[in-house]
Amino acid sequence: MAPAITTAAVNATVEKPKLEGGKGRAFVTFLAGNADYIKGVVGLAKGLRKTKTMYPLVVAILPDVPEEHRKILVSQGCIVKEIAPVYPPANQTQFAMAYYVINYSKLRIFEVYVFD
Repeated sequence: MAPAITTAAVNATVEKPKLEGGKGRAFVTFLAGNADYIKGVVGLAKGLRKTKTMYPLVVAILPDVPEEHRKILVSQGCIVKEIAPVYPPANQTQFAMAYYVINYSKLRIFEVYVFD
């Protein structure tokens, strides 16, 4: 069951991940749209905090993620990085349908160089 999200979570204080010893590493996930997938990312962030991991959670998001969801992610201690969508080439749309944009865009995660 997905965790409930309340407006109080936006104002909550979250312990930041410890970066000593974990430099150059992070957990990375992807988020697109304004659906309830935000609840899964919040659950992941909370679960990682419970393990007291030294690695931060980076959330790669598409531009269609609402500002409210971005604020929730930051309040949960996530590092939010907006990535550009990847569209199929115009002359290849018969094989690469536009609804695959989300899947193609996940490849942008490899371009996120937050850590050395």
